[in-house]
Amino acid sequence: MKRIKSKALQYWQHPFFRINHNLMELSPTTKLVLSAILSSFAAICQSAGGYAPGIGYFVSAMTTLPIFLSAFVSVRHGILSYFVTILLLLLIQPSELLTFSFTTGILGLVIGGSFYRSKTRFWVVFLAGAALFIGIITILFIFRFPVLGPGVGTSFHFRLLLLVAIFSLLYAWLAAGVCSFVLKRLAHTLPNRVINSLPDQQELNYLEDGSAKEENVKARK
Repeated sequence: MKRIKSKALQYWQHPFFRINHNLMELSPTTKLVLSAILSSFAAICQSAGGYAPGIGYFVSAMTTLPIFLSAFVSVRHGILSYFVTILLLLLIQPSELLTFSFTTGILGLVIGGSFYRSKTRFWVVFLAGAALFIGIITILFIFRFPVLGPGVGTSFHFRLLLLVAIFSLLYAWLAAGVCSFVLKRLAHTLPNRVINSLPDQQELNYLEDGSAKEENVKARK
C-alpha cells in the first residue's frame, strides 16, 4: 500500500513533459508563422462541430491541441493564437465562439503555459481543470448556453457545480495526457534540438535539486 501511495505521489509531483527551452531553435519569424498555422487548424477543428454534428464534436475537442502547441513554444504566441482563432471563428463559425473562448481554447492555453513553465502534473491538471470549470460555469449560468448538451440545464444548483467540477478535472487530466503524448511523439520525430526532452532521471534531479537545470544545459553543450 505504501509503495502504491509513493508511486502515486511521484506521478503527481513530476511534470507531464519537460524540455530545456534554451535549446529550442525557433526564430521569432518561425514562431509567428507557426502560430498562424496552428490558429487556422484550431479554427477548422472548432468549426467542425457546427458543420458536421456528431463526429464534428469529436473533432472540435481536438481544438485544444493546436492552441496547446502554440502556447508550449511561447506563452506570448499561445495568447496570440488564441485571439487569432477567435477572430477566425467570428468570420467562419460564430456559433462556436463561446465554446472555444471559454472551454477548448482556454484549456489549451492553460495546459500549454503550464507545460512551458514545467509545472508538475498536479498543478497542470488543477489549473487547467479550474480554468475549464470557470469557463463552463460562465457559459451555463451567464450566457445560458447548454454547452454540455441539452440534457444539462442552465439553472444554478450545487449538484451541477459538483458534476461540472469533477468533469472539468477529469477532462483536463485526459487533455493534458493527450497533449503530452503528442509532444513526446513530436520530440522523437522533429530534427535534433528543435525539441529536447529531459530523461526521467534528469526530471527527478530537477525536482530535487534547483541546480539541475544548469547542469543539464552544460551536459548537452
